Amino acid sequence: MSAATSHFPNNHLETSLVFANHAVVFTGKLASFPRSEVQELVRKLGGATPSGINKNVTLLAIGDEGYLKEMVKSKKLKRAEEINAGGGNIRIISETEFLEMAGLESKATLEQKFYSLDRVQSVFPNIRPDLVKYFARWGLFRPAVKTNADQYYQFKDLLLFRQINELLSQGLPLRKIAARLVAAQSLSTQIPISFEEFKPRGQVLAMSRAPEQPARTAEEWYAIGYECDNNPETYDKAIAAYENALAQHPNYVEAMINLANIYYARRELKRARQLLERAVQLDPDNHTIYYNLGNVYDEAAELQRALQAYQKAIVLHPEYEPALFNLALIYERLGLVSKAEILWRKYLEVDPMGEWADVAREHLQEERRGATG
Repeated sequence: MSAATSHFPNNHLETSLVFANHAVVFTGKLASFPRSEVQELVRKLGGATPSGINKNVTLLAIGDEGYLKEMVKSKKLKRAEEINAGGGNIRIISETEFLEMAGLESKATLEQKFYSLDRVQSVFPNIRPDLVKYFARWGLFRPAVKTNADQYYQFKDLLLFRQINELLSQGLPLRKIAARLVAAQSLSTQIPISFEEFKPRGQVLAMSRAPEQPARTAEEWYAIGYECDNNPETYDKAIAAYENALAQHPNYVEAMINLANIYYARRELKRARQLLERAVQLDPDNHTIYYNLGNVYDEAAELQRALQAYQKAIVLHPEYEPALFNLALIYERLGLVSKAEILWRKYLEVDPMGEWADVAREHLQEERRGATG
């Protein structure tokens, strides 16, 4: 199906001849479709598409990406104005007006319903157009609508773009990022999970309970939770939102992680642990899950489990500063000073000006004094 016919039902072409008795000419760069496709559309809708301006032309549509934007008159536009000044009746319209006549969605309408690639890039600066193409080849997403000038994505794609943006900021290889996200998508559709074994407050993850507002999608609930989970005063709203997301999408790993982090902050360790142990089954290559599990085990004084979790996080992401720091602390608590010193040095190599750099230097100094004292 060509792009020119992708925004409305096929029977629209057969039953609505909106351009009957019209001769339509286009000028300027079109935002919606290539010129040949939009001319074909006009003909299917009963109109004619002469190559130039003459007295028989009834409509001149100016491309939204062309002369309307630059405020420069094309030869066709000047000729149409001359004909009109001499008594002609050529209606000069924008591309948006043309699309509305044809029953298609304009750029303005699409931007209300979807998220353009330009908008995505303004929010997530690491998402370059070439990277969008790269990750699209892995089958991670596809535009809901693709026009001549832009691509438009659904809300659910924004969450994936955010993940990619964060992983890129961590310096992970593109192939590893893509493989991880593909695996996560595959697991989320293949692994059935029951949440009956843990139901925070007896109301959240019971699959028989409908979400509070069924009209919202799991992704929308997740976005609400994400907006509220940085402030302890809005934790309850965040919890309710993540729980609703999980009620609709039981394998939603990101929602599990964020919900677990809130429970951890509230020292509700059992709930946090259950969520993270379930999440790691779904996404075993996610270093942040192992790091968070290490924190939970550490709080529960299960040092060997914490050590193993931090070690796994570092295997997956060798330069993950928080795991390096916490694992060094665990080694010190277990009396493994030489191993701790290696990690303090590694941490300072990775992040010499980080928020814990001074603490790491102090630990190294203490170890040196202990070795020479």
